[in-house]
Amino acid sequence: MNEYKRMRSLVEITRIVTQSDNFYEVKDQIINNMLAVVHPTKACVNLFYNNDYNYAHLVCSSTLNYIPKIFPQNEEYGAKIDFSVYPDYIHEAVEEKKVVIVDDIFKNEKAKGEENLAINEGYIGRAIFPFIINDKVIGFMTCYLSDQEKLKPDDIDFITQVASMMSLSISITEKNDGINKLIGKLRQSITNINKASKRLFSTQDIFYYLQKMANVVADTTDSKFSMVNIYDIGENGGPMGQKFTCANDQNAINSLAARMPIILKDHRIYDYGKTDGEVLVDGKSYTNRIFYKVIIDSKSMLVILAVGDKVYTEDDFNIIGALAKQIATSVKSYDYSEKLEENKAINDELVVLKHQQKLIMDNNSLKKFADRDLFYFMKPAKVVGGDFYHSMLVDDRVIFILADVMGHGIVANYMVALIKGAFEVLVRKVANPKEIITKLNKNLYNEFDNMGAYATIVVGAINKNTNKLELANAGHYQPIIFDNDNKYVEIDTDAKGIPIGIINNEQYSQIEIDFSKDKCKAMCMFTDGIIEMKNQEHEEFGHERLVEFLSDNIDSDEKTIKKRLDKLIKHFSVDDDKKDDILLAFIK
Repeated sequence: MNEYKRMRSLVEITRIVTQSDNFYEVKDQIINNMLAVVHPTKACVNLFYNNDYNYAHLVCSSTLNYIPKIFPQNEEYGAKIDFSVYPDYIHEAVEEKKVVIVDDIFKNEKAKGEENLAINEGYIGRAIFPFIINDKVIGFMTCYLSDQEKLKPDDIDFITQVASMMSLSISITEKNDGINKLIGKLRQSITNINKASKRLFSTQDIFYYLQKMANVVADTTDSKFSMVNIYDIGENGGPMGQKFTCANDQNAINSLAARMPIILKDHRIYDYGKTDGEVLVDGKSYTNRIFYKVIIDSKSMLVILAVGDKVYTEDDFNIIGALAKQIATSVKSYDYSEKLEENKAINDELVVLKHQQKLIMDNNSLKKFADRDLFYFMKPAKVVGGDFYHSMLVDDRVIFILADVMGHGIVANYMVALIKGAFEVLVRKVANPKEIITKLNKNLYNEFDNMGAYATIVVGAINKNTNKLELANAGHYQPIIFDNDNKYVEIDTDAKGIPIGIINNEQYSQIEIDFSKDKCKAMCMFTDGIIEMKNQEHEEFGHERLVEFLSDNIDSDEKTIKKRLDKLIKHFSVDDDKKDDILLAFIK
């Protein structure tokens, strides 16, 4: 009977852990479920933060009476306690990564000095179960035993399993905290980039813009110094001469500039780690650096360099990559806007934004994957919309997103930039499309709410080894898929959630489709512009006509499909002023 209760309790604890991404919200539930089926009636949890073993934070003490009174909460998640005051047997459990049980602390030399605490809290024995993640102890759970409470071997095994589940929950929380911090940095950075971009287009002051971007890079990557450079590209495709350069600190500009020849000769587009020699500023040397290069166009290249005391990680690479591409987009839009006639304020701004919208999609989207072609067709409206497509290669998978932000103009353009940046961070952090959409919604919800906007989104991942397509949908039209006989393969329209930006903490699901070539010849994703365009009789083009058009043309090459789409739109649609953006993305 006890074994059955423990098994049920472990199942319930597993459910609690896997359905939550925040350990602090479920820690008490886990402890209470555990104590309901084992002899101890009291337990607590201590954690070490940021690999600091000088302090053990008491984060869970709801079953205790006396101890919380002498260690009142002084941190966000619990009391910060000097670890040196803990008895030797707890240090032994942490240092040797093993369960330690003291049956009677009054008779054990390693528990010396704990007697008064035990009398006031009402325990005689204590069991310590360390939390281990990647062979490192990140905390421990203590079970308190009265003279009537003893731990049997089965109880120890059960509590050890619970400790493992709590370790998993803590790991999930740390992972999500890291993602949230990255997205938070990205959010603030893109906000600053957009503000600076607006001034760039109005004042044409490229130096002011690059100075601001150097500050954004330094702040976002926690760097001491950063430099943003634009180089002209020669006929051989290499950097020919420096066009613009700005740093976040003028005192460092010469030292940073001295590193640029080495970076420019490096064949890699990015790297992070130790510098090839010291960067010396005001008598202090810095040996850690990160750089990122982006081709702006056939004539210019953006190079970003940051240095500091910190050791740069893949997270810094992800965030600086997203920033670099956004900065390159703004610089390219600036170059484009210079060619436009001055003093056409609102019209020119919309033209520039539409151009920038296309650049956001053009930068680094895949063209080929596992013998399949990836391409998109876009017919922009007269006003700037929020249609967006992007694809990335991650290990053996292509991960893609198609989104439609409600509304037009600067708000839609801003939200598209946020979605793209967050997507590029998340694809390297989470496992599947449903998690990407769930975290996009969670991390960007406040922006959508403040802007009064929302977005429909499709996120998919195709594994070239298994030929499986994972597909998650947030209120968007399901993609159109054709089999080898050009027959339309209908996807369950119920297999989608609500658009992002409407309900905070919404959980999304996904479906799996066999995407092998003998099952799926091609797939087309689209936004509502194509099916909602109207003819002279005010009839919408509709889903059925789109399926028919694709069925007739899906075997054609990219150039032919785009040409026929363009012709179709011109012949069917009659009101350009009311027409929405039209975007179709193909994998075939």
